[in-house]
This record gives sequence, C-alpha cells and structure tokens, in this order.
Amino acid sequence: MRFVLRKIELVIHPVRFQILRAIGTEALTTQEIADRLPDTPKSSIYRHLKLLLEHNLIVLADTRLVNGIQEKTYRLDQPARLGVEDMANLSADDHIRFFTTYALTLVQDFSDYVSKSAPIDMLADRTGYSEVAFYATTAELDEFAVALNTAVMKLLGNGSGDGRSRRKLAIVSQPLPEGRDA
Repeated sequence: MRFVLRKIELVIHPVRFQILRAIGTEALTTQEIADRLPDTPKSSIYRHLKLLLEHNLIVLADTRLVNGIQEKTYRLDQPARLGVEDMANLSADDHIRFFTTYALTLVQDFSDYVSKSAPIDMLADRTGYSEVAFYATTAELDEFAVALNTAVMKLLGNGSGDGRSRRKLAIVSQPLPEGRDA
C-alpha cells in the first residue's frame, strides 16, 4: 500500500524542498541534482526522488544509457508552489513547523553564500535583506502582488548564460499589530 502525503508535507520537507528547488524550471539528472546539493547524501536524494515521483510532483523526463547504466532525467510535473487548498486546515503548530523549515532554507542559503563567496561584495552581488512596514488595503496589496509576480515571471523565462547567475528572491508578507511601525 502506498503511503500518501499531503502536498505540503512533500514540498516542505528540507531535502525534498532542496531537490524541487534545484530542479526548478530545468530537467536534471540525479547527478546534476547531487552536484547542486553537495551536503546531501546521494542515497537520500534517490529516496526522496522516488517519493516525489510516486506523488507526481516530478516526472521522468528522459532515460538514456550512459556506460551501460540508465541515467534518468527529472523535471517538475507541477509548480512546487502551495496553494490555498494545500494550506487549508493546517493548525498553528503546522504553520510554525512548515514556516520554520522554509526559514531555515533561507538561513542555510545565506550561510552558504557568505561562507563560500569570499570576499563578500553584497552590492556587486545585488544581495541583501531588509524589512519594511507599510499600510495598504487588500486591493493595494493585491495590485502589488500582481506587479511583482509579473516582473518575476518575466525573469523565470530566462535561461542560463549571457552573464546570468541563479538568484533567489524570498518574500514573506504578514499583517502586523498596530503600533509596530519600523
């Protein structure tokens, strides 16, 4: 009998999250995924790829023989984004657990950047972190989200090369209690 996990449990697991993020808009072999996740044992990558395949988050894009061994290439079958239905019926503890996992990937990625990019030039690398507090109606926030998503979608169409580097943009939006203006 196949064990069924909710999409959120599949996506937010630290190793699977890294695998899905590594694949992104590309089709990658297991070796290419392992190259992007050097701190993850290959046996763990295989185990999580199998689970992602079983739950249809990734598909086998290609199989070819390389030196007598089958080399498999994987791609996303659906966006690795969580929708309203995926987040429905989560407890406060679930939200905190999943957000903590997400936040830890941000911390790990930034740690990798500062420890492996010597000397660090955040201005040249267009790297930073900040926080702003503002007032907005729901309509204004929706308008902002559409403009931001439109800009990001344009960038998602870019391929590698031509001086492009893989980049990450992480955004967290939440209401603040009144009186906490930053």
